[in-house]
Amino acid sequence: MRHRPTKPPARAWGEGGIAVPADAPRPPRRGTGADRAFAANVLGTLALTVVDRVDIGAARATRHGANAPAALVTLLWYPDRPIAFLAARLRITHPGAVQLVDRLERDGLVERIPGEDGRTKLLALTDAGEGAALDVLAARRDVLERAVGALDDEQVLAFADAAGAMLEAITDDLLTSEHMCRLCDELACPDARCPVERAEPAPPHRRGKGYGVTESS
Repeated sequence: MRHRPTKPPARAWGEGGIAVPADAPRPPRRGTGADRAFAANVLGTLALTVVDRVDIGAARATRHGANAPAALVTLLWYPDRPIAFLAARLRITHPGAVQLVDRLERDGLVERIPGEDGRTKLLALTDAGEGAALDVLAARRDVLERAVGALDDEQVLAFADAAGAMLEAITDDLLTSEHMCRLCDELACPDARCPVERAEPAPPHRRGKGYGVTESS
């Protein structure tokens, strides 16, 4: 028995000539519902564009894949940590973190140093690694300052409040918060102002020197 071709679903044509599937959700056309749908979509486009531009800039600073910039920035702010810490913050597997560190070490950006117990190996940036991490942050800052530069002082404060409220709303737990902040400029976002920190403060053992590293190390 021959199968007849399925008739394509009916579509309407929207503004700008887009095809609109019959079962596509229709947001409100006016009022606060329409404003919220528009704001959510603009936020998604802005977030994706910023990520794309930051990724391009970060890729120029390091040549070791998508996780390398975040690894360097993480070790810049949190040196002398074990591979498990890096894997957790980047949300990659332990073997994946080992492979990443191996590549960064071969390129002279990261070194393994002995922990206080003499057996544990901790991670630290070399001088070249620190320079690469600062280059990643500079590339990120260039993109973000260009975007924020479109706002006046009053708009900047309003945006910071709004963005902070949104970040607090989507900070689910400690692991999520650490992953969210893996490329943050920690000096530009002190704990007292950080919305992610307000939503999920990091416990003392996840901060500072930690992990048995002495002053002389």
